Amino acid sequence: MSAAGIYVHIPFCRSKCRYCDFVSVCASDGKQKRYIDALVREIYTGRKIFDGEADTLYIGGGTPSCLFEGAVKRIADAVGETFGGGIKEFTVECNPDSFDDKKAAELKAAGVTRISLGVQSFDDNILKALGRRHDSSQAKDAIRRAVGFGFDVSADLMLGLAGQDERDIDAFVSFVSEAGVEHVSAYMLKVEEGTPLALDVKNGLVLPGDDDCAALYDHAAKRLSDNGYVRYETSNFCKDGKRCLHNTKYWTMCDYLAFGVAAHGKTGKKRYYNGSDTDGYIKSVNDGTHVYETEEILSDEEELKEYVMLGLRLDDGVDVREVERRFGIDFSIYFEKGLKKAARYVVFDGEKLAIRPEYALVANSIINMFV
Repeated sequence: MSAAGIYVHIPFCRSKCRYCDFVSVCASDGKQKRYIDALVREIYTGRKIFDGEADTLYIGGGTPSCLFEGAVKRIADAVGETFGGGIKEFTVECNPDSFDDKKAAELKAAGVTRISLGVQSFDDNILKALGRRHDSSQAKDAIRRAVGFGFDVSADLMLGLAGQDERDIDAFVSFVSEAGVEHVSAYMLKVEEGTPLALDVKNGLVLPGDDDCAALYDHAAKRLSDNGYVRYETSNFCKDGKRCLHNTKYWTMCDYLAFGVAAHGKTGKKRYYNGSDTDGYIKSVNDGTHVYETEEILSDEEELKEYVMLGLRLDDGVDVREVERRFGIDFSIYFEKGLKKAARYVVFDGEKLAIRPEYALVANSIINMFV
């Protein structure tokens, strides 16, 4: 049995960004502590869903760096006691405004190896429009701090923002490369219904169109490549082989366990989801009535297609022989129609199937065409 990844969701932020539709709320230390108590209880029941070990731990949100002192260590201790101490990669998402020297030292002492910083941009006007709490100076300080404390560092770059141009991307890439950041997640802004940003757009905010977004992505990919970052997934680039081990488990359909409100997990063919009501989650865990809001068992066909879909997001592509071994099919016959439809967009040599690099930004459309 392969080691699993573990995702833990923290639904707390100091304030909500204008584009965000994730499950997150502002909360007192008291509510945070009640939540962490319940979360640790849920983790200790984890053997019921997975009787193996884990080697990656990812605490996301929300804003995990806004948690009270000692919370991250409590989570890590519970994971270690339940799933063994063999964690190779321990990531915590942090926002620049809540990642000071004290927090960095606390996370280092708790065993965290990797910090994922929500930078998004170094343009102060853009950051303000997004509702981010930090400015460019705080973001740069946070990056220097994370590198200085010896963490592996990933920085988020958001694309497709109002007022964004190539200069914003150039400034971002130049700084993170020189500062020692080894991983960049460069992803497109998505306007989610019900968010303040969606209302801004309705009221006349103009965002870059599809062609402009494609140009921004292509420019970012080139600048990152020029600075030694290798794209390994549609939105992810790294130096020196520093891929995110945890997220790679998602893209290769390894088992990943999920704990906390709104967390999603998968073991074998089973996929499960926790509900999004934080108070309800705390109560149900504490009184022993906690159940997943949704559970589903993937059919053989669903699992096969999802395996191929996720693999096509990776620059390495899909290992055709592994698909045939795992699912007992003849790949060329099973996907004959898809291979014909997507022929101009993919490379297929009988051993590997991959989307051509120049079509990375429209990978989802090609994947839908293929599958």
